[in-house]
Amino acid sequence: MKYLSNIFIGCILVAIGCSSVPQHYSSGLNYGKTEEFKKTPIHRVLVLPFEYDVGREAIIDEVTEAFAVELRKLGSFEVIFPTENRVTLTFDQKIWNSGTIDLDTVLTLRRRYDADAIIFGNITHYRPYEPILLGVKVGMISTETGLVIWSADGVFDSNENEVAELVKEYFESTHQKNALYGWKLILLSMRRYSQFVASQITKTLQP
Repeated sequence: MKYLSNIFIGCILVAIGCSSVPQHYSSGLNYGKTEEFKKTPIHRVLVLPFEYDVGREAIIDEVTEAFAVELRKLGSFEVIFPTENRVTLTFDQKIWNSGTIDLDTVLTLRRRYDADAIIFGNITHYRPYEPILLGVKVGMISTETGLVIWSADGVFDSNENEVAELVKEYFESTHQKNALYGWKLILLSMRRYSQFVASQITKTLQP
């Protein structure tokens, strides 16, 4: 998945350059939407496995699945995964080449999966022990134009009071209040924390 290593420099520049100043859901989260995002009908989205420099598949699967779950919860579009294995994706489906979009590959994926958009991600920070921390950069490419139409970048450190408050709000909206350990249940598992982070980032896709 090394082909995604430079994707976010171009992604953030494109997204911010084509949209207004990113809003903030927290001090650790920035996002941008282009005008095309607002005009593009998106019914089916292909989610590629996220990249992580360490290359541990279990971590990649955990975070990618968390985002897929939260994207489905939005109810705005169908979410699908590629059927190819990672080796095939790396070798044959290089969406980006030298920081630019490979339109032929985007069109191939569009035809193969009937996808209106492609979502890709990069795990930038990962600390599975207390205080737990996760950072992710994510973007969406339109398969119609090959342009990045949405991007988000967040680092969520549970040691920060602002993040702890967001975790509490997330817990109260998704869990039974009498659950064992209460909101701190989220901080005991990177799987649960990944779900929390994915929720914070994906909801920026909403109007």
